[in-house]
Amino acid sequence: MSSIRARAAAPSAISHRPGTLDSILVSGIARNNNSSPAFVQPPAPRWHPTPIGYDVGAIVALSLAVCLFHLGSFGLWEPDEARYAEIAREMLQSGNLLVPHLNYVAYVEKPPLLYWLTTLSFWIFGVSEFAARLPVALSAIAGILATYLFALRAFGRRHAILAAAILATTPLYALMAQVLTTDMMLTALVTIATFSLYLHRDEGGRWCWIAYVAMGLAVMTKGPVGAAIPIFSMLLWLTLNRELGGAIAKFRAIPGLLLTILIAAPWFVAMTIREPGFADFYFVGEHLRRVFETDYSHSEAFYFYLPVLAVGLLPWSLLVPFLTCRAAPRNPARSFCIVAAGVTVVAFSCASAKLIPYILPAIPPLAVLIADGLVSCAWPTADSRAAIRPPDSRILIESGPMLALLGAGVIVAAIAAPQLRTPYVMAARPAMYAIGAILVAGGAATTSMFVTRRNPAGLGAIIVTLAFALIAGGWARLETEPMRSYAGLSREIAETAPDAAIICYHRYVQSLAFYNRRRVVLVGGRTELDFGARLDPDAREWFLNSDEQMLRRWEQPGRVVIVLDAGDLARMKERLGDFDVIAIEGKKRAIIRRERISRREPITLN
Repeated sequence: MSSIRARAAAPSAISHRPGTLDSILVSGIARNNNSSPAFVQPPAPRWHPTPIGYDVGAIVALSLAVCLFHLGSFGLWEPDEARYAEIAREMLQSGNLLVPHLNYVAYVEKPPLLYWLTTLSFWIFGVSEFAARLPVALSAIAGILATYLFALRAFGRRHAILAAAILATTPLYALMAQVLTTDMMLTALVTIATFSLYLHRDEGGRWCWIAYVAMGLAVMTKGPVGAAIPIFSMLLWLTLNRELGGAIAKFRAIPGLLLTILIAAPWFVAMTIREPGFADFYFVGEHLRRVFETDYSHSEAFYFYLPVLAVGLLPWSLLVPFLTCRAAPRNPARSFCIVAAGVTVVAFSCASAKLIPYILPAIPPLAVLIADGLVSCAWPTADSRAAIRPPDSRILIESGPMLALLGAGVIVAAIAAPQLRTPYVMAARPAMYAIGAILVAGGAATTSMFVTRRNPAGLGAIIVTLAFALIAGGWARLETEPMRSYAGLSREIAETAPDAAIICYHRYVQSLAFYNRRRVVLVGGRTELDFGARLDPDAREWFLNSDEQMLRRWEQPGRVVIVLDAGDLARMKERLGDFDVIAIEGKKRAIIRRERISRREPITLN
């Protein structure tokens, strides 16, 4: 068929021997094309986007709106965002791309891919919050597009559009798309690798090579877990489907894994040679102890991620108990997504260290499964339409009231904010009213569309409603910035005392070095800086162990700023002598000796 279409579309490709009648006619037509109106060449065909082109454009537009809105409008959050941004800034300043440095000492808890991309973003756009978060936001969009492509090839166009839209409007995914951590980049690469392995099983070709490259980059983002999740997911699914035999040859496992190792190994080998103790610190401390020692860090209950997913997937998680795929055609990709999500949840649940963003790689396959269930309800097959409509399509009509009730709940929470113990709700109160109103209005519109059986329009209304709600949620992050960031305090120090030495008392404030563009003296526990401090020849100058050492530095000539908690300041007030407070944020105070105060008026200490 393709050869017939090619011949029909390209008649000029027919060969003509010189001197024959047909060659003379063809040459005559060619000579007269420019002179005779009868032989005017037809206009060149215009390019028109394919339906898939429209889909991708709409998905990218939705993703950009959700992931980039207010991306650079709020300060870097403590501790992760400020830490990773400062590492990239120091890379840009020093030109040392091999060994990550934090506060100018080696920091080797994570591989450097995120730092490299953030450094590149700083080099292109300048050092700013927007440039710091941009690689993460683009990674989130890449994960959305990978989910669309997988669902398109494994299920169909409707599944693909809906799965990508669900993923983009999932609150946990959308929130982490604007947070500078390694988790979103890991999620995008694991998603690409996992889905590519399945597509290789179905289609062959080059999909496996895409998977192995993605796994190598995932290892360079957050270590061996980036390869373990896709490999274990595929192995378990093949085993359950009795397709494990011949998998090594089919998936080109030996050269593929060598490619993954070739991408990731050079940095680890170079670090092992260059930094003494790196192998024990990274492979034993950051992986084995984190997995097996319950008191290592962030210990939570085994079921910790179940409520995290239930809340993080709202409102889509409300529909899950009512969805069914019994009328949908049998598709092995469905069981693969169940296995991929299950492997991620079980793996991170078994680890002793648990943080909310760790579960992100489970969300793309879950988005595909939710889309599969919704498509079965919205577009039942002809032979099962009568059987489906009473029990299954009712959930579409009920989704509108669920959305409205969720919005009403948000409004009630905003009203009750003064009675709640957490200050975050009170600060986010105006944004919560807006989110609640959007959900209530969207729920009403969705209900009317599903009642009149305009199912595609109803699903579109849910997507648009959630997109606007997430955008409104961006205002909440602006209001809660002082509770999660010391950007304001750090900027005030940079403007008031730009040439002063900065001492951070007992707890390292990550934002200080980034916003002041210089190294900070730390008093007390070194925590994450301990590995680099042990290798630093100037550690005595920059890491102080007692109050007496700090007070001696305080009394030395030159401008010195101390950043400490309000309680510590009250306790040490008499020993510090005369000082002025130049910045206040949260519990932190920045002080400077009175005779060294800058041109600005002092801030009154309450």
